[in-house]
Amino acid sequence: MSASFQSQGGSLKPGRKAWVKIAAVFCLLIGLAAGAPAALAQDELKIAAVVNDDVITQLDVFARLRAAMLSARLQDTPENRQNLLPNVMRSLIDDHLKAQEAKAQGVTVGDGEVNARIAGLAGRNNMSREDFESMLASNGILVSALADQIRADIAWSRLVQRKLRATIRITDAEINESLARAKSARGKNEYRLSQIFQAIDSPKDAPTVQQATQRLLDQLQSGADFASLAQEFSQDTSAANGGDIGWIRADEADPAVAAELARLGGGPEVKGKLIGPVQGTGGYYLVRIEDVRQATDSAVAPGSVHLIRLLWPLAPNASEKEVQSAQEQADGFAGKAAHSCQEFQTLAEDAASARFDDLGRVPVDDMPPEIRNMVMTQQVGEPSNAIRGDGGVAIFVVCDRGDTNGEVSRVAIADRLAAERLETLARGYLSDLRRAAYIDIRL
Repeated sequence: MSASFQSQGGSLKPGRKAWVKIAAVFCLLIGLAAGAPAALAQDELKIAAVVNDDVITQLDVFARLRAAMLSARLQDTPENRQNLLPNVMRSLIDDHLKAQEAKAQGVTVGDGEVNARIAGLAGRNNMSREDFESMLASNGILVSALADQIRADIAWSRLVQRKLRATIRITDAEINESLARAKSARGKNEYRLSQIFQAIDSPKDAPTVQQATQRLLDQLQSGADFASLAQEFSQDTSAANGGDIGWIRADEADPAVAAELARLGGGPEVKGKLIGPVQGTGGYYLVRIEDVRQATDSAVAPGSVHLIRLLWPLAPNASEKEVQSAQEQADGFAGKAAHSCQEFQTLAEDAASARFDDLGRVPVDDMPPEIRNMVMTQQVGEPSNAIRGDGGVAIFVVCDRGDTNGEVSRVAIADRLAAERLETLARGYLSDLRRAAYIDIRL
């Protein structure tokens, strides 16, 4: 992950580069990973970096480096360690920045959620939780380090959804424009893409970020697993899906990537091709073409969503005091930690003065404008802000936006447009945190 700092007497000032100091740790970590237990015991708790008020130890760096190589199926060689180390340092620093901001904004992640993720990783590796932890330990990876990384990822995703998604508005004009582009692209190529994105926080950082992206390409060409490197190092939300961004047309990709797609064309021979490093909007891209097909002109339906609601009823002639009381209760409840319709329904049992309703699947055309915009952009499973309507004050949760009968819906288009805009906002958010951070690399 990229940041921009410069060494000044051992400390790093916001917005300057200091990644050259990372080179000083190469020999140390190479020695540790090569099996020097005495050195590890002596150096593991030494401070590798300070991120605002947090400390990254040399053991943290070593564990993350080992985890990255294991996940990417890379041999533990001095060359591979040296190539991955700068990216690992950036990843660790960004994790601390994300966790710090989430904590400052009151976002919490329960141990149960983290344990469920670890259990899922074990299952995908066809192991029990105990065997998975033993495998990690035998490879020099602490489960606590993995848990910290997972917690930071969940917290950041939750913070971005809560803080930024509610600010997004997708208009009918934008949906119509997207539909027009899709119609004009009938018969043209669509690509299933995976990507790794490395952000540039300042123009002067571009060479450093290009080098970091090139190192990842070198690892891919040496046989590293793309999805694992994307999950570890990509600085966008597709990292959670191993870099998979689904099917898109060239006009929907970053212009720099679109130009490379146009150059390659759309024959079967492009499957598996790597593109990059390509400097696009905000950073460098590594892209792999997973598949290609021709776009079709599908029928478009208005769409519907499955909604549940918690309503604080108000009479048409309710007093200002009654309205204020309902609004305050709803505002307080909207901040509760629920991340699915089932969780929200359980929490709703404690709202004695409110009424819970499962509204089922509701056509978007039947909704008032303020509700329609909310359901098209609200994160699935997350409670909306309190909304005042004719019947009272309500909180809504979108359970799903699944299209029916194979139709493309305006809801799905709005959801995609909102996700793209959210990605841009999230990148800017993290970039701002990097620029404002105090970071001291002590290696």
